[in-house]
Amino acid sequence: MSEDVYPINIWINDERFEGIRNAGLAHMVKDVLAGLKVIQIPTTAAQKDALLARFPKAKCDTATTKTIELLPKEAKDQMLQLVLSKRSVDIVEDYLKSLG
Repeated sequence: MSEDVYPINIWINDERFEGIRNAGLAHMVKDVLAGLKVIQIPTTAAQKDALLARFPKAKCDTATTKTIELLPKEAKDQMLQLVLSKRSVDIVEDYLKSLG
């Protein structure tokens, strides 16, 4: 059985979508509602725990979506930059290392 995944949703506007498209990741963007788009960054249980420890206001919606919510905007912006530079959504380990 595969390990649980806890996604981080990063909302995508037109400007961000252009960068994602240029990185070859447009196929990973999901339309969620009324034209709003999101890209999901997967995290493992250990990565989720590390993020929640680092950002005390963040939480994981274990009841419904299993998504990590309320991360600071700066954290999500840095994660998106890693997605664009690595051309992959598997960036959480690199992000955590960058935090020290």
